[in-house]
Amino acid sequence: MGFAAAETSKCDELAVAARHCAATGAVLLVSSTDAAGQLATIHESTPGIVTVADPRIWNSRYATEDTPTLIEDGLPIFTLEEWTSSMLATSKATAILTPSFCIKVGDRLALRAVLDATSTAATIPGLVTFIAIDAAALTSSHIADFLADMAATPSRRFAFLFADKSKPLAKYDRLQGLRKVLAAFPGSWILGVDALAGTDALAHGAGWVAVGASSSRRWPRRPGDTGGAPLAEGFLPGTFLRSILEFRSPAIYADWYANARSPRCDTCGRNLDFFEPTPADKARIITHNLHAISDFAGEVMTQPESARPEWLNQERVEAFLRHAALTSMAKRVEADYTLRYLCEIDDPMMRETTPAGGWK
Repeated sequence: MGFAAAETSKCDELAVAARHCAATGAVLLVSSTDAAGQLATIHESTPGIVTVADPRIWNSRYATEDTPTLIEDGLPIFTLEEWTSSMLATSKATAILTPSFCIKVGDRLALRAVLDATSTAATIPGLVTFIAIDAAALTSSHIADFLADMAATPSRRFAFLFADKSKPLAKYDRLQGLRKVLAAFPGSWILGVDALAGTDALAHGAGWVAVGASSSRRWPRRPGDTGGAPLAEGFLPGTFLRSILEFRSPAIYADWYANARSPRCDTCGRNLDFFEPTPADKARIITHNLHAISDFAGEVMTQPESARPEWLNQERVEAFLRHAALTSMAKRVEADYTLRYLCEIDDPMMRETTPAGGWK
């Protein structure tokens, strides 16, 4: 597992992610309109780091049948090979994503055009065919068409990003759809996800996963999306808590654990329910998240390949049920939707979950 980051906030997530990846050998995906420049700076200060460049072309507009990628839109002097060579030389990245525009749900002509325009990617060293698409493509109404169109191309190495206005994969049928994508295209990259969706992808055949170091990179939006989720409570980044597999503000944890021992990270040497809304403490949260998510992913990958889904399901169920022990009256305990849906998908009794950590 690696991480997706860019310098888009006051959390210093790009520098923190670069340090973490350099120290652990994880791969860093820089997802930014200035990816080449940011990566050039990182490689100059951090020799040996392995990186992937996402120039974030997909975030600017939707693909059409006539203009599926940046190459067809104002870059007539460049071929895909020339563009790739230039970007890799500037960024020093190991790999770069094709300059694909985002695909609207149901726009099969645009999807086919993107696949046609990037069909030579497999023959270009360092280039990876990138499919950024509305996450609704994973739903039962669209998944069959999506997989049929993907299967019609000779390429078999893909990097997928699924976007929506808010938490693209936090829905039952979308999580099922993602597993179907990985069953059809094992070894694919899944980019811009949270720890829950990312580890599930690893357990079901993803070749590499890039978890967002900040919320904007965990929950990518479609072109033109505005608004979305409110600022995190306490103006602090979401903090990953392994014991209950949650990604909440420390202020939420302070309420949830009001009548219990504070959640603590021994690696960081501190409790996780109190941070100041300062740049330094925000960076400390990002640092904690990266190592905690890496450790969790490492637990998954140490299991025998065939046993990973079952092992991960058991870990998720135990984390979900631990919510029931949080009896504070300060704030209602509501388990993460992604956690609940994953538990429901894998439940042999096909039960539904309750927000507070129980089965219906």
